[in-house]
Amino acid sequence: MSDAAPVLAGARAAHRGRRWDDACAGFLAIDAPEGLAVEDLEMLAECAQLSGRHDAAVSALDRAFALRVQEGDLDAASRDAFWLWQAFLLDGEMARANGWLARLREVAGDFDFDPGWLLVATAYGCFATGRYDDARALLAPARAQGRERADADLDAFATMLIGRAWLNAGATQAGLERLDEAMLRVTAGETSPRATASLFCASIANAEMEAHDLARGQEWERALEAWMSTLPVPALCGPFLANCRVYRAVLQRRRGDWTAARRELMTAVDELTGGHGARLAGHAHYELAETHRLLGEYVEAESAYRRASSLGAATQPGLGLMRLTQGDVATAAAGVRRALGEAERPQDRCRLLPAYVTIMLAAGELPDAVAATDELGRCADVFETTQVRVEHLRAVGEVALADRRASAALAPLRGAAAGWLELAAPYETAVTAVLLATACRAVGDEEGAQFELEGAAETFAQLGAAPDLARARALLTGPGARSAHGLTRREAQVLQLVVEGRTNHMIATELLLSERTVHRHVSNIFVKLGVGSRTQAATYALEHDLVRRSRG
Repeated sequence: MSDAAPVLAGARAAHRGRRWDDACAGFLAIDAPEGLAVEDLEMLAECAQLSGRHDAAVSALDRAFALRVQEGDLDAASRDAFWLWQAFLLDGEMARANGWLARLREVAGDFDFDPGWLLVATAYGCFATGRYDDARALLAPARAQGRERADADLDAFATMLIGRAWLNAGATQAGLERLDEAMLRVTAGETSPRATASLFCASIANAEMEAHDLARGQEWERALEAWMSTLPVPALCGPFLANCRVYRAVLQRRRGDWTAARRELMTAVDELTGGHGARLAGHAHYELAETHRLLGEYVEAESAYRRASSLGAATQPGLGLMRLTQGDVATAAAGVRRALGEAERPQDRCRLLPAYVTIMLAAGELPDAVAATDELGRCADVFETTQVRVEHLRAVGEVALADRRASAALAPLRGAAAGWLELAAPYETAVTAVLLATACRAVGDEEGAQFELEGAAETFAQLGAAPDLARARALLTGPGARSAHGLTRREAQVLQLVVEGRTNHMIATELLLSERTVHRHVSNIFVKLGVGSRTQAATYALEHDLVRRSRG
């Protein structure tokens, strides 16, 4: 071992420095049937899992488990078995995952003791069958063991899962309190890198998908991003870090960096689909599809939605919203109606309801939209988060607009816009601004409508939201719109022709109007621009970019 000693020391140092590629290379260079102590095997396994070396991780954990059992250290053996179980679970190899769980139970029976990691793994099965009380009953002693043995990973895992059990059972605040407690250990750096990656992703998913608490999810996403920025990037990422990429990309998209989000998601998709993260790949493909959809890249989005579906992930409401933007209202309505019909838990229905309202209104199904808005209001009372409250306010405004009650739409839409701004969600803020513009225009406040649309168009342009930008620009120049200085669309057309030197008779002929009507439009233009002649109107229009300049 004298020749191996420096290599082993270097591998251990690389593990401490979180240089997992280097650590794996060092450990594997001296690995032999009895070449590594059990602690070194466990370090090798962690590095291998974080750097995408599935087979090396499984081999090291298998041998470490046997050595720990031989030593009589059931706690350490159960930890190794847990990470083996999770490695096969993430790879979609359920038979091998369950086999390791059965093996651990058999060993635990010999010791007449249920170790905390076995209780944690068993609790996952309770979630799959909706037995949330049973899950909490298993997790309470697991958390107690973690604290008694100063095992921060076990403590944080058990606490996080207790929070998930409360959330799944509908006790939102109790669940969030446990998630916060678990994340204190994570953000303080007390948990191992492998556990840190898992806990970040699980807690963000629970906060956003179960509690619909976008603000809390964003806080943890920022902490995740800060943690990932400290890590050397391995040549390959295993499912733990690849899944972290997905959540970092979601944060990037929400705050407006869509190009970076697309790039990050494409990398994560490659790592999860081509590696050992089959159970996580579907979600990654869905988030990639959503990013393509928002950018107007519909061919790419459709491909990603199809891949997500093939991997067992849901495609609604994103796919329905894409079909709506493409003008296929019937398909959009059928898809989101089917998804809502299948959803039973309030958490799952709440995720679909905002898009359902939008699509049903487009389909002319006002009663369905009203019923969904009422249900969303009940969700807001249950979840008590800014996100659901804001989504409900926007739905109330959308319904009022569709019901031709524009005045009644203004207050809820204004509240929704303020809420999205508070949540640092620029895209949702801009979408709500377009609705506000519609309401302002309907009550005769054209200037207010212009301000909202111009702000929304600027945001869409910055984001790269091509479909939304085109719609905002169309509303700025479409029927009923007014240009700068209060000109109607028709007056802007007349002014363009005046600048080009057309007489009233020529303008009337080109626009199929009477000369008297053209004369009235010209008079209105003079008043609005504060000028007294056609020459002054033309000069003013050119100086203030109110018309297209001639290329001749």
